[in-house]
Amino acid sequence: MIHWEYQVTLHAFPEIKKAEEEQIIHCDQVGQCFVHDSSRVGVEWLKTIFHEMGKEGWELVQSGYHHRELLCIWKKRKEGEDRS
Repeated sequence: MIHWEYQVTLHAFPEIKKAEEEQIIHCDQVGQCFVHDSSRVGVEWLKTIFHEMGKEGWELVQSGYHHRELLCIWKKRKEGEDRS
């Protein structure tokens, strides 16, 4: 039987300068529209977190965003587990 180890991490979003921000408006087929602020800085920051955790063997299970913080739930196979 496979056993998993879990870890929960919290990451504060980096400060983004106004010049780097871009507002994007998405509308669905029903006509509801949402405004999103996007930045390439955030994407690079996220890739760095994923690469660092991945090097340690962690796989992202779920993430959630709240008040400029990202909560991540990670899992990896427990050490010494048989991979068959």
